[in-house]
Amino acid sequence: MVTKKNVLELFSRCLIYSLAIIIIDFILIFALQGGLTRILDSISIIILLEGGIGLTVGGAVASYSPLGAKMSELLFHSKPWNAKRRKEAERQARTWILTGIILICAALLLSVAGTA
Repeated sequence: MVTKKNVLELFSRCLIYSLAIIIIDFILIFALQGGLTRILDSISIIILLEGGIGLTVGGAVASYSPLGAKMSELLFHSKPWNAKRRKEAERQARTWILTGIILICAALLLSVAGTA
């Protein structure tokens, strides 16, 4: 059952992950470029790409299929999928997807702030 508390926990955890990624990106770009003049353009495109990667990974994790699970078992000798493992994968996928969405929104906001 989805409750407000669970949704707020998920959102706050993803927000913290996103802020950590943005701070690390800012520090790295600042160290490489050495100034604040061009940092906004660079950081917005990098955060946009990272958000896209988060959405892609989350979508890949969430797209559970019996055929994909069987191929994974045969090729990579992974554990067989069961209901508990599938539910855990979907929970992880939600975190990836929501973090990706937050990063994309932050990148768009930074892009708008850079043009103003």
